[in-house]
Amino acid sequence: MIKEQPPKSTIGIIVTHGALADELHHTTELIVGKLENCYTISGSDFRDEEVVAWIRDVIERTKAKNAVVFVDYFGGSCCINSVRAVHGLKGVKVISGVNLPMLLDFATKRDSLEFQEMVDHLLRRGRESVKLVDF
Repeated sequence: MIKEQPPKSTIGIIVTHGALADELHHTTELIVGKLENCYTISGSDFRDEEVVAWIRDVIERTKAKNAVVFVDYFGGSCCINSVRAVHGLKGVKVISGVNLPMLLDFATKRDSLEFQEMVDHLLRRGRESVKLVDF
């Protein structure tokens, strides 16, 4: 459900194939508690135009000043539709390759960092979390 009140912080929108968005959101909440102003959509459940319209609607109805749209992988339909949805909007960034460490940092740092600083941090965090565990 979309809240009608303006959020106090940057909103997040997770757009993925299948149920990945819901699972990432749920797992983030298991670790850090309730994740306010973060929305999910499965690109697999809707036509392209519906995904685009849904993303735009969330941004407009929440009156978000800033938003990060997290997508599962670069170049896929979720990514393409997210870029289409936010084209020309200021204060909105699309980040591909969403992972749990990135979302955990989004949940815990979005109120303490300036928007571009947070986006840069999320990109670094996402990359740094991919490691070969060799023992």
